[in-house]
Amino acid sequence: MTSGTNTHLRRIRLIRHGSAEPSRFGQSDYTRPLDQSGLDDLHSTAQQLRTRKENTADWLWTSPAARTLATARTISTACQCPMQSVEDLYLANPESILSILQTTSDDFQDVILVGHNPGISVLAGLLGNPTLTIELAPLGIADLTFTSSWQDVNFGRCKLVANYDLKAHT
Repeated sequence: MTSGTNTHLRRIRLIRHGSAEPSRFGQSDYTRPLDQSGLDDLHSTAQQLRTRKENTADWLWTSPAARTLATARTISTACQCPMQSVEDLYLANPESILSILQTTSDDFQDVILVGHNPGISVLAGLLGNPTLTIELAPLGIADLTFTSSWQDVNFGRCKLVANYDLKAHT
């Protein structure tokens, strides 16, 4: 956690939820769970996060949809951080996701947000460079940094440190 000053280097990891089951007749999109591949990949990703010394976080935001919540719970445990589910993150556009990030307490330096495409991928590009297009795969991670208050995080104000897919490195 940071103390007192707003100029510390802050980190945002935007993570797309794991692979989900296709919609079934009569089933709402909101309740679609991770499929077996998504569960297997999530388990592998969590194992890798646990072995990386730098992989802790101060806070995790997530959409409450079944597939994002399952992803977020596992990542929250692996990164040893508290999490909060926010209804407005369900299928949110980049501006809505950004507005949630801007409410993050300045006590937190390292934040994870688990969300849905296309919003999470579009936001990943916009934060680093408004002309950059990023397509996060299921469980893809965009790792960004910036040096201002959370309320000031905005498009083009972050540095894209990495864009990767942990499950591809198993």
